[in-house]
Amino acid sequence: PTFRAQRRILLALHPQLRVEHEAEYHGRAGRARKGPLSHNTDSRRRNLYEYQYTSRRAKMPLSFATTPHVAPPAHVRRPTSTDAHRAPYRTASPAATSTSRGGGHVLRARNASSGAHTQHAPGFAKQSKQLGAVFAGATVTDTLGQPPDPAFTEPYSFLNLARAEFPDGWKSPAARVQFSDSPLDLALMAWFMRKIAMAIDTPMPGTISYDAFIALCFVQMKGRDPNGQRDITLGIMKSLMPPGGDKVFRALFPTSKWSLELNAAITKVVFAWMVGPMEVQSTAENDLGEEMLSKVHITKCRWLQESGCTGMCVNMCKTATQDFFCNDFGLPLTIKPNAEDMSCDFYFGLTPPPIEEDEALTFSCTSTCSTAVASGAGGTPCHKLRKYQGE
Repeated sequence: PTFRAQRRILLALHPQLRVEHEAEYHGRAGRARKGPLSHNTDSRRRNLYEYQYTSRRAKMPLSFATTPHVAPPAHVRRPTSTDAHRAPYRTASPAATSTSRGGGHVLRARNASSGAHTQHAPGFAKQSKQLGAVFAGATVTDTLGQPPDPAFTEPYSFLNLARAEFPDGWKSPAARVQFSDSPLDLALMAWFMRKIAMAIDTPMPGTISYDAFIALCFVQMKGRDPNGQRDITLGIMKSLMPPGGDKVFRALFPTSKWSLELNAAITKVVFAWMVGPMEVQSTAENDLGEEMLSKVHITKCRWLQESGCTGMCVNMCKTATQDFFCNDFGLPLTIKPNAEDMSCDFYFGLTPPPIEEDEALTFSCTSTCSTAVASGAGGTPCHKLRKYQGE
């Protein structure tokens, strides 16, 4: 390329050099200036040679991509969804870049450490040493990633009055989410606790709290097999309905898309006081085979976290709730708990398999359960579960 072509490529691909060139070019007193495209050939040549050759001692190549839209360094900004086509130019260091050769000339920029044109972020030299330079379109991956499962706070339940504080690494079974109940949540909790106390013929706890609620659930489990634990919960659910409520529900909520989506939306709010924050997701896992918002995802089940009991999760929640919706309401529901991260998914409109063949019966005791036997042992189901009869 000619000298003028080299100069235009240089100034077009690196706006910072253009700004510096214009400032220096216009700053010389006593001479007429016509901007960076002036016909003063000697001045242009001197400036260009300065940019080309004065920083050769630094040996720090500059990125000259085939497009002038070079993305900012990865350590300066967070990646976005529009960065896919810019991936070859995303480096973890502003100076760790590629070179462009044309006509035997290597175009270089002034080194920031020697020319003091740019102030790099702390740790720049260390990052450059680790990552090195990128040549001929090669790519360097960003080593400054986000920590896994970062902490966050989420409002939930009625009017978003309750709060859940998720710590860093909250998907780990040992990590504990901190929940703050709203007055309305405490009122529903007290109502449900009273129903449990009446069903198992035990005194009502003196305080209304989630810890007291979990203690009452353990009393419900004591001395009962899986069927007995399920039947107590089923009786409590039925007592919450007015007489003939199941027939009214069947008439109002047939198995249809709008019915399944409405029940998912209601569950997200009404059931949140017991299990924590939830979100409605789209899925095609239903008997209708349609894509719809009928899946409710529990981020981390509060009941399982506080009790730590696999048997309580399967016998008193999963099995009882599935039977209640399928048999009493006539609305298919499949609940799929995740024993690894304590999340759970409700699939409205999906008929569950027979409980004896459900994979949930293969879950082991958790390490946080006070009555655990062989917790976490592979192939050793929780001793409170019925026998698994699947393949």
